[in-house]
Amino acid sequence: MKIRSRKSSLSIVCLLVALILTSGCYVNKQVEQHQVGVQMDDGVSITRIIAPGRYTKWQWFAELRPVDVSAKTLVWDDPDLVTKDKQPLGFSVSVTYARDRDSESIAEMWTQYHAETVSDEALENLVRSRIPRVAKAVTTKYTLDEMLADRNQIQLDLNELLSEELTDANVTLLDVGINNIAPSAKYLEALEDKAAAQIAVEVARERTKELQETLNQEKAQTDIELEKARRQNEVNEELSKTYAKSNEVYELERLRLLGAVIGENDKLVIVPDGANINLFLGESVLPVTE
Repeated sequence: MKIRSRKSSLSIVCLLVALILTSGCYVNKQVEQHQVGVQMDDGVSITRIIAPGRYTKWQWFAELRPVDVSAKTLVWDDPDLVTKDKQPLGFSVSVTYARDRDSESIAEMWTQYHAETVSDEALENLVRSRIPRVAKAVTTKYTLDEMLADRNQIQLDLNELLSEELTDANVTLLDVGINNIAPSAKYLEALEDKAAAQIAVEVARERTKELQETLNQEKAQTDIELEKARRQNEVNEELSKTYAKSNEVYELERLRLLGAVIGENDKLVIVPDGANINLFLGESVLPVTE
């Protein structure tokens, strides 16, 4: 009888513990460092928002629900956006966000966005749903050249607009980063053609400079030669005057020039005036007679 009594008592205790546990209360329930706790003494209404730690509550229907307030990151892309100048492009961004962790924001989010409060997947879907209209508002504000030239400004605009969108849902935008701006293939081909044309212009400009420099050098050389010729003409004029005044000077100059023409092995034949020159064209040289 005693054994049966003990078993019955144990069963009753176990039943009572099970009823307590299933009906509410919590013992040493932990709220991690990256979480805040939503404490509900009646299991329905928020009693308070509590900081990380271990908590115990012996109360009927009491419940403690941890809420993750750590940073989350997603990547969003769209291959079919359009710029202000009607250029198609692909656009990819990384967005880092987190639930607001102050008590008022958590309580408001718990009421208005309950699924997004307790589910990271639901929260990601909410953030993704806000990105497209923000991205379209930004890309249609700039031309494609402007977007490619100043990504920092694009990121600032994205941050401002998306932050406003997420604030309404009690979500803090921590960062927006542009992963890629992908122009169409036709635009890239046009850029390549433009770059090639610019290179050709630069090459032609440098070639023109080179030719101009060569022409300048040739012109300078011509000027030098002309100056030399002018000076030589002046010298020749002076010599001519000297030759005209002095037969001796003229004869000396003539002989000097003649000596420059005759080589070491050449033979010099003096033909008197009126002599038959054919006599001197044979293999032997005849003596000259008066």
